[in-house]
Amino acid sequence: MSAKFTTLVEKAETFLPQLPWPPSFEKDRFLRPDFTSLDVLTFAGSGIPAGINIPNYDEIRQSEGFKNVSLGNVIPANYKDTVIPFLTKDDQDALNKYRVGAFEVQVGLHELLGHGSGKLFCRNKDGTFNFDKGTVDPLTGNCVASYYEPGDTYDSKFTTIGSAYEECRAECVGLYLSLDPDVLKIFGYEGEEAANITYVNWLSMVWAGLRGLEMYQPDHYQWGQAHSQARFVILQVLLEAEEGLVEIEEKIGDDGNPDLLLTLDRSKIVPFGKEAIGKFLQKIQVFKSTGDIDSAKDIFAKYSFVDMPVSKGLPFLSYRDIVIARRQPRKMFVQMNTVARGNEDVQLINYEPTHEGLIKSWIDRFPSVTLDESLQSLFEKDRKYFDL
Repeated sequence: MSAKFTTLVEKAETFLPQLPWPPSFEKDRFLRPDFTSLDVLTFAGSGIPAGINIPNYDEIRQSEGFKNVSLGNVIPANYKDTVIPFLTKDDQDALNKYRVGAFEVQVGLHELLGHGSGKLFCRNKDGTFNFDKGTVDPLTGNCVASYYEPGDTYDSKFTTIGSAYEECRAECVGLYLSLDPDVLKIFGYEGEEAANITYVNWLSMVWAGLRGLEMYQPDHYQWGQAHSQARFVILQVLLEAEEGLVEIEEKIGDDGNPDLLLTLDRSKIVPFGKEAIGKFLQKIQVFKSTGDIDSAKDIFAKYSFVDMPVSKGLPFLSYRDIVIARRQPRKMFVQMNTVARGNEDVQLINYEPTHEGLIKSWIDRFPSVTLDESLQSLFEKDRKYFDL
């Protein structure tokens, strides 16, 4: 994967001009990221990402660059033995066959060109600007009217919507550029196989947008996860794009319970899907570049709002109940262990992805009670700082 990502970065100056905003809204020069592809042995956290992009400060990305780590074996592990609801049998088969490859393409474009693209318009401390004041806003046809003042950052301007907004922008970049045959060729896909990779990439995105409803909290009218909100926004944009591009139908499943069927017309992706994503992507990039938080909030709230959907009057709040009812158990990633047998023989011990397997893995890794005693001691030491 590292070799593919290296080629993608080397050709960034070819692909970035294809994005749907004027050259004046792109960075003065593309700062090539420092990136590595690694296989995960263990990961300390509640979930394992497929990639990590740091830092998450746009002002540093713009002037200094960024680093990216792709966790290569997470993708196939995530998709192993996965139940795929809400799709036709043909689409389930397509996802099983192509989604690892499609996700590699999306991750590369999202992390390297998505987060790495776009300029922030700023007024410097000395009163100069990092952009031509005559720059035309493509949405209004007038000169750019807003920008970041000294001390402003993307996070300070976009605050609570910043993470989901940026993830949505990067996901849209991935979708948009995944239609380019030269991009797909870098990853080893041409002809019919390339077309299938593109289709599955777009299908995976709208499917994730529907399944992401489980992360919406109706009691608080808010989303609990940035990526899920970002993908739901993209689903809404594509539902609004063209009759028949994306369809969602409520039905009764084979088990007699309420179910959903999501379909994507692959023949409409290029003429209608690309145009819709392109127009939306241009808007959210312009709002980000100019620090126009009011416009950014308006458009993102429009497509994020579940209770009164903007597209076709679909009852997404009731769809959420169906999504939750058919939610699959969360995947368990269990740490393997190595055991030395003699001077040269090392045995790899794997465990079942179950609660029992997880516990057994940790018992084998830390057989001594000394660790428990140390943890208890640290807990008692810090206890006074917490209201327990």
